[in-house]
Amino acid sequence: MKNKNALFMVHFGTTHDDTRELTINRMNEKFSENFKDYDLFEAYTSRIVLKKLRDRNILKNHPLKVLEMLEKQGYENIIVQSSHIIPGIEYENLLEELSAYKNKFKSIKIGKPLLYNVIDYKKVVEAIQEEYVPKNKKEALVLVCHGTDSPVGAAYALIEYVFDEYGHENVYVVSTKEYPLMETLIKKLKKDGIEEVVMAPFMFVAGEHAKNDMAGDFKEELEENGFKVNKVFLKGLGEFEEIQNIYLEHLKKAIEKDDENIADFKKEFAAKYL
Repeated sequence: MKNKNALFMVHFGTTHDDTRELTINRMNEKFSENFKDYDLFEAYTSRIVLKKLRDRNILKNHPLKVLEMLEKQGYENIIVQSSHIIPGIEYENLLEELSAYKNKFKSIKIGKPLLYNVIDYKKVVEAIQEEYVPKNKKEALVLVCHGTDSPVGAAYALIEYVFDEYGHENVYVVSTKEYPLMETLIKKLKKDGIEEVVMAPFMFVAGEHAKNDMAGDFKEELEENGFKVNKVFLKGLGEFEEIQNIYLEHLKKAIEKDDENIADFKKEFAAKYL
């Protein structure tokens, strides 16, 4: 009998239909085309997003619900890719949930998040620099991240370092929660003599945080502090083909490594981050 294989795509999720179509749905389709021998399944990790969508009669599942369904339907080999940016709390929770099911399937393999090593950071810079980074060094690019209270939040500082390595010292990072917050960003911009900025979301989707926090509150706060905001990009990272290709390579590498099942990767993750 032929093995039943599942491609399991996991996203934080969004309540905004426009960006969902351009990012999450597009990524699901891309991966499905690359893994034609696998049946496609999808889940959202944000319970808040799941509830808001359910209130609108849009039904999406949490990862645990999908895993339960896959077990009941007799699937044997599961490959998993999330669209999380860093291996923060949401990704850590996903590893825990997959680990709870590791003995229910022949194999579970998971691709790493977008930013896992320095090579990933460099590929991301190469993917977005041309469209986002201002040529005028007195004009800054402010990348707005979701943020995390995990120790992995230090990853956001590395984004600036790698942009600087590519000659873009006018790129700054701010988070919607946790460090670095707006107060820190404003101090750095003033210290560096920046007068004008453009803003872009460093998030997979351009949803609630991009449209309300970034394009609303953050833009207003920068203007109140004397900065001219020349442009606000409302484009999620997931809209970049090159970004989706990074995720795709991560999953392909996970599949190629016969010894990198979910248990092995969880040990590696714990040793590196926890």
